[in-house]
Amino acid sequence: MFSQSATGISICGNDLIVTTICKKLVKYSHETFKIKDFMIRDIPQLKHAVLQKRNDAGEIILSLPREITIIREIDYPHANLRELKEALVYQMDSFIPFNNEDVYFDIHSLSQNRHDTKVLIVAVKKRELDDILSRLQAIEITPSRVIISSFAFLPILGERKGSVVLISKNAKNYNYNLFENNHLVLSSLVKTESELTNQIRTNLPDEILLTNVGGGFLPNECKIPFQFLDECTESYGAALYGLSDYPCNLSLIRSARKRLNSQTVFMCFLAGLLICFAFLIPYIQKINNLAVLKTVNMQMKSIKKDVSAVEKLQERIAILDKAVSTVNEIKGNYIPRIDVILELAKILPTDAWAKAVTIVDNSFELEGDAVSSTNLIPILENSPLFSGVGLASPVTKTQSGREKFRIKGNIEK
Repeated sequence: MFSQSATGISICGNDLIVTTICKKLVKYSHETFKIKDFMIRDIPQLKHAVLQKRNDAGEIILSLPREITIIREIDYPHANLRELKEALVYQMDSFIPFNNEDVYFDIHSLSQNRHDTKVLIVAVKKRELDDILSRLQAIEITPSRVIISSFAFLPILGERKGSVVLISKNAKNYNYNLFENNHLVLSSLVKTESELTNQIRTNLPDEILLTNVGGGFLPNECKIPFQFLDECTESYGAALYGLSDYPCNLSLIRSARKRLNSQTVFMCFLAGLLICFAFLIPYIQKINNLAVLKTVNMQMKSIKKDVSAVEKLQERIAILDKAVSTVNEIKGNYIPRIDVILELAKILPTDAWAKAVTIVDNSFELEGDAVSSTNLIPILENSPLFSGVGLASPVTKTQSGREKFRIKGNIEK
């Protein structure tokens, strides 16, 4: 009842590594097994694989190798990541050499402020991921979440402060990942050891973690402490995502199926009891209040005439107060439309044309074209009259090369 478990899966070369972590109260235990040549066996052969040690319980997280994924870092001139993800559905080929129909993708925020957001776009070819998922399905494993190796090592870093470099090696190149205070800030593929050495010299870390690679390329003049990680560390880190909340919401795909363990059932039962008590106590209080109210009403009948006069006077006061409040609310919320038009005319640059302005309640939508539509958002946002400014639809080009835009925002009093 007080135990919780999760399973992490990673791919090392052609082998599949599966690690199951069980948490009982505050004590952790784990079990790992490997399926040799998982990626090169025929799927019918996998269906007959005997997995006597298999104990994959709870949430299942698959960690993909960094080398089969595509990562692009972009600066998005707005803080609404949901709008960015919706726009990428139609503009994915602007950032990677594939269409949206050919990849699974997700985004991860590196840094964010009111006017600008630095974002990682992470994508993998559907063909490659579908092949891995079909092989897992053959051995009756269905991941509920898919991440990449760069993020699988985040739980391993724990509470480390400062900069940490994680380096792993695959058949063709090296994976270089830079973490700052347990946040991923850079992930790249490096072809040679000399390039890798230069990369380390450029951003000297406080510590280096190595997996599937020796330490011979480390600069001799840099006395940087390093540590070797075994091949099951990635799957162990992936499994930790199923037990606790770590600073990464990335998932290339999510499965709707989730398994309920005994602890989840117990917590749901406990939550149900708390909800019942939460509704029962106010109900008892309500009954007591009704009893008191009944007593008060009986006393009021003895002085009915005086009370009736007071009630009529209170009703009249309430009506007048409501009328005053309504007038003040209308006056306080009303913003003259001419003020909005004059403000747009004043702050819009000369190379921008507004073709239509729609104002509904305290929001507006501006449609037109400009030499650069992305520059309009910070201009409008800096006005004290507007807030929450963003693109209402993706930007398109006219035949003359200008950018057609639709911008929406809120009008402040």
